[in-house]
Amino acid sequence: MGDNSKANPWVIVRAHYATYVDARTGRRRIQDWVTFAVPPAGVLGGCLAGDVRLESAASVGLLTVCGLLSVFLFGVIVQVSQRAMEFADARPTPSRETSSHAKELKELAANGGYTSLVCIVAAVVFVVASIGADSEWVIRISTAVGLALGAHMIMVLFMVMKREFSLTVERLDRARTGADRPERTLDRAG
Repeated sequence: MGDNSKANPWVIVRAHYATYVDARTGRRRIQDWVTFAVPPAGVLGGCLAGDVRLESAASVGLLTVCGLLSVFLFGVIVQVSQRAMEFADARPTPSRETSSHAKELKELAANGGYTSLVCIVAAVVFVVASIGADSEWVIRISTAVGLALGAHMIMVLFMVMKREFSLTVERLDRARTGADRPERTLDRAG
C-alpha cells in the first residue's frame, strides 16, 4: 500500500502526530510524546511482566466497546468534515482567525480519525485475544497490546475532549464579550 492508496491510513496518523506541538510556538512538544507514549508503554510492560491474560468474555466486552467507539468516532469525523465543508463554502475572508479555525478543524479531524484507527486496531487485537484460548502466549501478548492501545486511546480521547472544551469556552467567551465583532475591535483601537 503506497501513500496514494485510498486505504492507506498513514496520512491520518501523520496528521495526528503533527498536533503534538505547542499552540503558542508551533514547536514539537516532548511533553506530548511522553504523555501519549509512556502510560501505554507502562501498561504494555506491566501486563507482560505481570503475565496478565484476559478471559474470553472480557476480550469480547472490550472488543464491543472498541467497535462502538470506532463507529462513534467515525461519526465525529463526518461531522467535522461537514463543518469544514460548510466553512469553506461560506468563503470566509482570509485572516488569522480564518486560518486558526481551519487549523482547529483539521486537527480535530486528525485526532478523531487517529483515535478511530486505534479503536479498530484494538478491536482486532481483542478478537485475537478472545479466540486465542489454545495458546497462552497469544492471549498474553494480545491482552498486553490491547490494553496498551486502550490506554493510548483514552489519553487521546482526553486530549480531544479538553481541546473541544477549550474551543467551546473560547468561542462562548468571545461571543459573550463581543470580542469577535468588528465594531468592538475598532472601539478598542480608537
